[in-house]
Amino acid sequence: MDKIWNKLKSDLTKLTHFLVGTKPLILKKKDEINTDLKHLKKQTKAQLEKLGRKIGVELDKRFTKEKLIKKIRKHIK
Repeated sequence: MDKIWNKLKSDLTKLTHFLVGTKPLILKKKDEINTDLKHLKKQTKAQLEKLGRKIGVELDKRFTKEKLIKKIRKHIK
């Protein structure tokens, strides 16, 4: 059942991107996004927001940096 659902979800995503005219984000390696806590603390809020978009979570720069980092790390797990 999981295989069928994943295939259907994949096909719908491809169709949506085709109809909207955007390409899906495809990361070459899993290590391209560094979610190390030390690395994230060095980033600006704008950089954290951009990283969040890459991984599929919308962040609001009005929150504190710590809350943004917490949301990113929670979404990655």
